[in-house]
Formats: sequence, C-alpha cells, structure tokens
Amino acid sequence: MVGGRGLLLLITALIMAVAASGLGVRPVQADHRCDPIGEPGWQTVPSHEIVSAVDGAPYREGAGWFIDRTVTVLPLCNYFDEIGNYSLRSYSLSPRATTERIGICRSEAGGASVAIPPYAGPCPPR
Repeated sequence: MVGGRGLLLLITALIMAVAASGLGVRPVQADHRCDPIGEPGWQTVPSHEIVSAVDGAPYREGAGWFIDRTVTVLPLCNYFDEIGNYSLRSYSLSPRATTERIGICRSEAGGASVAIPPYAGPCPPR
C-alpha cells in the first residue's frame, strides 16, 4: 500500500515523465542548457517542441526521388516543483530549423520506380 507521501511522489514522477515526453510528439533530444532556478525542490526539464515540419517539392537525383524536410523546433526550459506545479519562470530560446533530405522513391531493375516507406504516394511523384 502506498502512503500519502509515496502517492504524491508517484504522481509527481508521472507528471514529470509526461512533461518531459512531449505528450506524444516525436521526442527530440534536448541539447541546450537551462539556467538553474536556484530554489530547493525545483527541477529543470529541458525539452523541445516541434513548431513546424514543411516538405519541399519532390526532385529527382540520380536513380531516386527526394524531398527536403525542414523541421523547426523551439527549445524550452521548464521548471517544476516537487509536486508537479509548473513555474511561470519557464522560458523558451530562439527557434532552430534543420533541413533533412529524405528519399521517397527509388528505381528498381527494369526501370520501375517504387516508394520508399513510409512514403505511400505515386512513384514517380506528380
């Protein structure tokens, strides 16, 4: 049986885990440092929030088709006390954009073009 304080600690741990997970959004590893809050009982939770993901037009290169995906993330510094309360001293840093080249179709023997999962559109793209 979990006592009152034990239950409170369990609930706090669950809240922290949900807050750090990004609530179902693809987790992005936090790579920034946050200022310490400087008060006992507070925990710093650095995270990222995906602000946008934009795919460019398909283009052919060599034997494949590609898109350029630009993802913008907002680095966050979140502060929670020992019972899970969120501090209004939490803040964000400047957004960061990264662009990644993603293959969507490839040519097979005989000249056929097939989709590269998870892309499910037509090959070649229209």
